[in-house]
Amino acid sequence: MPYPPAMRFLAALISFLTVFSEANAAEGAWKKHVFDFNNSSLNFETDVPGDATVETVTMEDAEPGSIGRVKIVGKVTPGTDGQQVETTIVAYDLRSPPAALRICKFETELDGYTPRSTFTSQDLTEANVFATQSDNGKPKGAILSHCFARGTNALAIHFVVKVSGEPTQDAAKKALSELDGYSIAFLRNLQFSDGKQANFGDSMQSVPLSIGERKIDLQIPTGWEIPINDFRGPLPAELHMIRRSGDQDVGLIWLFVQPMTEKPDMEKTGAEIIRNYFVKQTSDVDAPVLLGTNENSTLSEQGLTNREFRFSVKTLKGEDIGVIDATAVWKDNQLAVIAEWSTWGQTARRNEFFSRLPGMTAYDLVRSAVLGVAL
Repeated sequence: MPYPPAMRFLAALISFLTVFSEANAAEGAWKKHVFDFNNSSLNFETDVPGDATVETVTMEDAEPGSIGRVKIVGKVTPGTDGQQVETTIVAYDLRSPPAALRICKFETELDGYTPRSTFTSQDLTEANVFATQSDNGKPKGAILSHCFARGTNALAIHFVVKVSGEPTQDAAKKALSELDGYSIAFLRNLQFSDGKQANFGDSMQSVPLSIGERKIDLQIPTGWEIPINDFRGPLPAELHMIRRSGDQDVGLIWLFVQPMTEKPDMEKTGAEIIRNYFVKQTSDVDAPVLLGTNENSTLSEQGLTNREFRFSVKTLKGEDIGVIDATAVWKDNQLAVIAEWSTWGQTARRNEFFSRLPGMTAYDLVRSAVLGVAL
């Protein structure tokens, strides 16, 4: 499996020239190992250090009616003389194909790390996150998490290194060097047993969009209803996607594109459009309350004028009914607004995160397809 250019972030953090020589030296003592979790979608083979201890367990299917199963299924513990990088492998059995970056980022933050750089493939099925830990401003450790979507399964491989001894810049440099070289050597020859790369499998549906002269074959997970799609070329146009659980709406995604020749005030215009839309959707919802707004750095790096928003949503009786995440982008004399409402609020708890994940995945797929940038 070719290793994606995701380690470029290390150059921005610290400059060193020993990484590849150390990685090559380590490779000489590495050997092939088959990681068998009794799951044909998750089993893989790759190289591991010859003196490392490898442990694996079986991955069971999620229980019927549950939101999924998450389980640590593998560990690679380094030998006393090897690179001191701990490897933990986590498997997921979910109800809907997941965006790999969402899982990677959630797991690193849950473990107390601060993400410093991220990478995701164009189709959102493979991703990694580099994150660090510090203690009173001194380097404590770092993690590289690499995640794969495998249909409705997923696999996360976490490489963790601690800064040993006195937490100096040299100690941090050595730890990052080991993390970089080790993760590259581990991932370079990783092959899944079924011969397939990261993918969303067969649980996807096609939603055709025509935005002016541009045609998009939007791929989203099955389970979303499409009551409105008037993207047939002329603008303005809207797309409505609804996800239900039983007879209850639990998620909504809205795409709106209109001509706009002059650059708007993104914060003001975007917020007004989002508020007005959601108030019109139901008579018992109060105007969404803006919680925060920011620029998306990935979109800005691509030269796109953009603004992201988060709103809280309550009924007229004051009952909390979730959050709205939205992105507004102005490009090519068009304003595009993509919004996702979820009945579950933002949280660090696993149950709520995995309940929200189908909506966040569809939201990311719509944004990436319409804006032409992997998010």
